[in-house]
Formats: sequence, structure tokens, C-alpha cells
Amino acid sequence: MINCLVVDLGAGSGRAMLGRFDGQKIDLSEVHRVSGIEMRLDDGPHWDLNRLLEEIKKGLQLALERCAKIDSIGVDSWGVDYALVDASGKLQAAPHHYRHPRSQRGYDAFPMTPGEMFERTGSQVLPINTVYQLFSAGKEDPSVIVTSQRVLMIADAVNYYLTGAVGGDLTLAHTSGLLSLDGKWDRSICSSAGIPLGLLPPLKQPGTVLGRLREELQLELQLHNRIPVISVAAHDTASAVCGLPLRTQEAFLICGSWSIIGREVRQAITSEDARLSGFGNEGGIEGRQLFLRSLNGLHLLQKLRAHWSERVGQEISFAEMSDLATIASARGMSASINPSDPVFFDPPDIVAALTRTCPELAGCTNDDLGTLALAVYRGLIEDVAESLLALERQTNEPVARLRICGGGGQDALLCQMIANRTSRIVTVGPIEASAWGNIAMQLIGLGLIENLAAARIVIEKSADILNYYPQK
Repeated sequence: MINCLVVDLGAGSGRAMLGRFDGQKIDLSEVHRVSGIEMRLDDGPHWDLNRLLEEIKKGLQLALERCAKIDSIGVDSWGVDYALVDASGKLQAAPHHYRHPRSQRGYDAFPMTPGEMFERTGSQVLPINTVYQLFSAGKEDPSVIVTSQRVLMIADAVNYYLTGAVGGDLTLAHTSGLLSLDGKWDRSICSSAGIPLGLLPPLKQPGTVLGRLREELQLELQLHNRIPVISVAAHDTASAVCGLPLRTQEAFLICGSWSIIGREVRQAITSEDARLSGFGNEGGIEGRQLFLRSLNGLHLLQKLRAHWSERVGQEISFAEMSDLATIASARGMSASINPSDPVFFDPPDIVAALTRTCPELAGCTNDDLGTLALAVYRGLIEDVAESLLALERQTNEPVARLRICGGGGQDALLCQMIANRTSRIVTVGPIEASAWGNIAMQLIGLGLIENLAAARIVIEKSADILNYYPQK
């Protein structure tokens, strides 16, 4: 039996999971959940990296209680955010959150236009891209860049903590806005951003051994071996796509804090129409590109749930909120929001934002959570439906099936509404596809599975899959 520790970090929450492979099937179980690593300082949102690293170490300890030996570790995380390494080799304790206001400031002041950036990178041009964060950091406090020796994306920073090895995962690098179409750091963009090339790490291919657990951690955890750390497809989007058993004429929808819709393609699509439609190319594995669009996602429902729980003085579950939205739908409520409205980027008061942008929601009382939730559902689903049509147009190929993973896959109302609205079969699973993709790449890195196609066959045999069919 091969035992792999999967560290799967989303922007909303993370988890350490134990993956066990018997040569035929994978069994994946959670050993530790990580949440609450976002914190608000006086200037805006940040991440508590020190706490995150301690929670990951705890996850490793708990995994070792379940099995005598861990054969490998793999880490994936959300994209765009980074931690700096100072001159002494120490990681920055409180990296900025991509929703920090400085992201937009950097985007607004950047000397290259979005069109020029897309032409050079082929990636989605978003204010949250790493390049704009770094540009803003250098403009507002030049010493930050001057005194740092490396910039590491979040999963890369965790790997650095685990191994001491410096490396940049190729799939994460694609989210930075600093990677050219040829898969190398773009000198022109770096120059415009004031980022020394030496600050950026050497790039690593997914499915390779990055290093082994640091000797200090080995001694602290009383391990008999220094566990190899595999460079997986470390952007959680790329990892999730690896974990989905995709076939021809199928697209993916990752329903997390963001909703990400797209499909695998062999060559980057870099037309001006693609850029204006909000699409971009991110890194897959084995020569694949992920052609996708990022949409506002479940963080709106998360904010609504948290707000309403505080408002009524009791905890409201996602299932209860979904049930109330179903009741509102049966009553014929038809309000819908536009999730792309800038007011929904990081609203401090979600109900105020909903009622202000959608007049039909004005005056909602404490009995109207279902109406508010339904308006969010409808807005999210309209975004998905429109994006699916645009995806077909851009790739010149129909989509017969939409494969869903992430937290939204557990919401039957959301999945059925998507099937109904798009008139496509919606296949859900595996829910935690990023974790499945993570272990798949570890097993490839260990030489136990030949390639991604073989890994997807194993995943389909091992995971729960559920279908939703369009209803009139």
C-alpha cells in the first residue's frame, strides 16, 4: 500500500488528506482541515502563513498516526498570491490577500495595457494577478523588493518550508501574469513591473520530485525517512482538472470561492475576441493548456450565509439556505443579480450590496433569506450559461457534458439549475477533484502510474460520480 499526503489549499479553506493506493484504486480521506487563515490588518486582508504552516505540520502528524509511513507529499494551492523570502531565508509571515485594495491600484497604474499583457502571456488579465500585486508593492514600498531574495507562490512557499528547496510550479506561474507564451518568465513584463528576474524561482514541471523533507522536520516528527515532496500541478485549478475524468466534448466547472469554467486544449487560444470575452490560458500538464474564464463564485453565498447567521443569531447551514431558495423558486421569485458587478468583489455588507444593485430585493426582511439566496443562485448560473456558449464559440467545438467539482458540487439545487439552464448533462465528481489530481500527480511522480490518462481511469473507478439531467 502506497500512502500519500495530499495538502490541498483553497482560498476558502484547506485540508490535509491521506491517499492510499493499492495498485488499482485510490482511497482518499481527510485527516485535518485548515480554515480561518485569512486575517484583516489595518490596511486590508492578509494571510496568516505561519499558522497555515503549523496546520500543515499538524496534518502530517495526524496522517502518520493512521499509517506507519508516508511515501510522498504533494501541495496545491490557490493562485496569484505569494510570499516573499527575505535575505536570511525567512518566509514573509503575513502575505497580502488578492482581495487587498493594492491589487486594483497596481492594475490601474501598470505601464502595459491589458491587450499587451494578453498578447505576451495568453493568460487571463485580472487585477489580482501577481504582477500587479508586486508592481504595487514596489511602488508603495521599494524596500520590500530590494530586501527580498525570492518570491514564491503559496504552494511553492509551503514546499520551501517543507524541503528548503526553491522552485516555482509551472501551473502556478501561469496565474502570475509574468509568464510568456513560451513558458518562461517574461523579461519585458518584469522590467515594466520593476521585478528583478533573480527574484523569480526556477520553474519545475509537475510530476517531478522537488526535494525531501528538511532534516529538522524529520527529527521533530521522529520520522525514519526524509519524505520526498513531489511537485504536483500545484495550482488548485490545474490539480482539479487533473482529477476530473474529462473526455472529448466535455468542459469543466470548478465551483469554489471562484467559479472557473473551461476546457483542455492543445494550443493556447490568444485571439482578441478571447481576451475581450474574459478568457485566458493557464498551464495544464503533458502539453495541455487550460482555456478558461474566472467568474464570481460561492464566496457570495458564503458571505450571505455568514451575514444572515449573525443577523438572526443562529447558525444557518448551506443546506438550509438552499432549501429556502428552493421554496422561493416555487413561489415564483425571479430576482437575479449580476455577479460581475464590481460591488460584489469584496462587499463588506452582502445584503446591502444585493438590495442596492437589484431593486426587486429592496426591503427584504428576516424571512427573505431564500429570496436573496435565489437571486445569487440565478446570477451565478446565468454567468455559467453565458460562459459555456462563449467557450463553445472560442474553441469551435460543442460541449455535451459539464463536469463539476468543488463545494458547489454538493449543492443539488445549484447543479440541477445549471443542467436545466444550459440543457447539458451535469456530471459531479469527484467533489474534491483538486485533491484527487494532487495524488494522481504524486503517483505519476513516484512512477506508479504512467500518465494522466491512466490516472483518470483509476480516479473514475475510485471516486463517487453523480449525474444531473436537464429537466423542463
